[in-house]
Amino acid sequence: MDNVHHRIGVLICRQHSLGSYGLVLDAFRMANQLGAGHVFELTRISQDGQSVSHPCGSLTVDAGLDALAGMDAVLIPSLWLDGAQAVAEQGALVQALSQLDTRVMVATLCTGAYLLAASGRLNGKPATTHWMLADGFQSRFPQVQVQAQNNLTHEGELVCSGGSLAAVDVCLYVVQLLAGRDVSRNLARLLVTDLTRGPQTLYTPPQGWRRHADHDIHQIEAYIAQHHEQVLSLDQLARRMHTSVRTLQRRFLAATGMSPIQYQQAVRIDRSKDLLESSALPVGLVAEQVGYQDRVAFGRLFKKATGLTPAAYRQQTTRSDTAPHRPPTNVRPG
Repeated sequence: MDNVHHRIGVLICRQHSLGSYGLVLDAFRMANQLGAGHVFELTRISQDGQSVSHPCGSLTVDAGLDALAGMDAVLIPSLWLDGAQAVAEQGALVQALSQLDTRVMVATLCTGAYLLAASGRLNGKPATTHWMLADGFQSRFPQVQVQAQNNLTHEGELVCSGGSLAAVDVCLYVVQLLAGRDVSRNLARLLVTDLTRGPQTLYTPPQGWRRHADHDIHQIEAYIAQHHEQVLSLDQLARRMHTSVRTLQRRFLAATGMSPIQYQQAVRIDRSKDLLESSALPVGLVAEQVGYQDRVAFGRLFKKATGLTPAAYRQQTTRSDTAPHRPPTNVRPG
């Protein structure tokens, strides 16, 4: 039986992360080693069809924007922190994406979503990017339905993925859409990863990453973290700051983006993650140690925060130690 050929375009500009770009190339080249009847033909594409002068050196390309129309899928690697700058410099590329036939799949990696969003094609549709950059992305593209909790989003012909190393996830997903789940699963084994790694909430710190300069609120945050398993009232916290409950709530929300009670819940969930990963305590005892007497209520809050039940989270985060992947048997030597 003849091989099925899939044409994969990889966009390149000087803002792209070399790690993300390299993962895309490696994933599809490795897929070609599976001998599964599917061949992925890679075409590196730049805005002007010329080599790209990247800060880390010159990057060779194969074609210009005219090649986009002949692709089955187009991948946009991560732009790291330079999404806005790439949009400003890649006007012709953005225009080409806006006019690209909707039969061509477009998949973005992390902040690669900036270029696709600038084309207008994500308006009214779900998208994701790195959880830490999601607020800025949403502010710049308010018509996009940003779902930062998700590692992948997919609607129609458009696929978006989360942090830079989600490059592997989106490549596996594109392979699955084009060549089927069996091919994608074997590629995941070859890459020594899971076919599905769960939502970004597995990796998102629920607190402590938002910077602010309110010293008093820093003190309240530290107190909550030290006494997270206790019942803490707003009156108690306000007295520690020598202010009113109303002022405490206003300043805490402005500084952290959440209420003191929400912050305490986030700390408890964070601590419970540590216990689930590092101990064999039953879920009920984990709940008690972080301050929840009702295991069912704890499970409900944990799933809302992470997208997984406590038991599923423990299984997901310990799988690599307890169930190593079996390599596929039909791989040709590289």
